Amino acid sequence: MASDNREDFPRSHRITRPADYRAAYNGGRRFQSRSFVLFARENGLDHHRLGITVTRRVGGAVVRNRIKRRLREIFRRCRAEIPRHYDLVVNARIQCAEADYSELQREFLLVSQRICR
Repeated sequence: MASDNREDFPRSHRITRPADYRAAYNGGRRFQSRSFVLFARENGLDHHRLGITVTRRVGGAVVRNRIKRRLREIFRRCRAEIPRHYDLVVNARIQCAEADYSELQREFLLVSQRICR
């Protein structure tokens, strides 16, 4: 698998272990936006990894899955614009369900730029 292919999203680019989520929460930097909270922690790998949490408070299963699909797609398309390599954990807020794709993308890019500072 080529990790430089911008159209893929392999399992190695996902955060799946609870310990990795905890490491991002405890040792990472926290960035807030209107629709989500992003935790970023440098991972020492040659690629970014993404983890997403959406609680039931945000909405039903259909809404939560739509939010996760949108955030994964935004990450997949925008990950080349984030320098260095981070573990990114996105915690969706209730406003995330009401936001459209372009609004979420804009917020993700703004927060990603703040990570680099």
